[in-house]
Amino acid sequence: MKSILVFSNGEKIGDGIIKLPLLNELKRRLPNHNLYWMTDHGNTVYTSTLKSISSNYIYKFYEKVNLNYFFSNKISNKYELEKEYFDIIFDTQKSVFRTLTLKRIKHKTFISGSASGIFSDIKLDKKLRDEKKYYLEYLYDLLDLILKEEVDKNFKFPIDKNVEISLKKIFSDNLNYAGIAPGAGEENKIWPLNNYIEIGKYLELKDYKIVFYLGPNEKDYEKVLKENFRNAIFLENEKLLDSFSNIEIIMASTKFLKFAISNDSGVSHMLSTNYCPLIKLFGPKDSVKFTPKLKNLITVSSSELNSDKIEDISVKRVITAIEDINL
Repeated sequence: MKSILVFSNGEKIGDGIIKLPLLNELKRRLPNHNLYWMTDHGNTVYTSTLKSISSNYIYKFYEKVNLNYFFSNKISNKYELEKEYFDIIFDTQKSVFRTLTLKRIKHKTFISGSASGIFSDIKLDKKLRDEKKYYLEYLYDLLDLILKEEVDKNFKFPIDKNVEISLKKIFSDNLNYAGIAPGAGEENKIWPLNNYIEIGKYLELKDYKIVFYLGPNEKDYEKVLKENFRNAIFLENEKLLDSFSNIEIIMASTKFLKFAISNDSGVSHMLSTNYCPLIKLFGPKDSVKFTPKLKNLITVSSSELNSDKIEDISVKRVITAIEDINL
């Protein structure tokens, strides 16, 4: 087998989920290559929280190698990287010092967008260097330098069958479900809760049962939501699911939803499995860089109103997005 080494700064949960389609593309396009994954100073969720998924793609990890940027030193004090060889090194980050150190590892082909691609063995065209893109699309463009193919936009995240079996005991085949994730890690990314309640009431009139996704910092929402939605589902309270992680539950539950609505949050990444449409609301952040081009993803941004305030998005605008799904 040939080998490809992917180098990153590490992956927290949001980054790890965003990059899962890249793992699929690497395996699909380069089936005769073992995939090695290396991080510099950071950890990766691919060795922990998302290990059950990443193990289908990644052959071996070099985690927290702590590259030495001085050429008189070993490449890493943790691993004997001078002894390694890779057919392809795929540098996903843009630090020049990291790139130059990484390039010291023996290889046949080195791909990098660092410093506008001047260290890459296959040069980037001007459009790739200059165009403003979603991060994953940028990585796809780098991958195209190795082997150009159409991206599989129908890719669906692998789901744990045991979680799915347990969820079937909670979800009925005779009902329509809509997911709502009203929280986010930053206050300026949160669409007002009263707006979500209004959306929920609208959906109940359309015979939808609501599934709420609440994070640990949103427990104060639960009482208000339960007062307004007597029959709603709160998956974090379901005893049947106690043996599974929150991530596994959220991702698997999308197979039972007609659609979901969320702010720009960690939960929204978990809902972006491509099993159901996701309406994602943006306020202050640039929706181009942080929004994957998935078949079932619909973005609603306050930038449509020349605003960076998420509260400026109207309930009517979100209802229009729901109706556009052709439910």
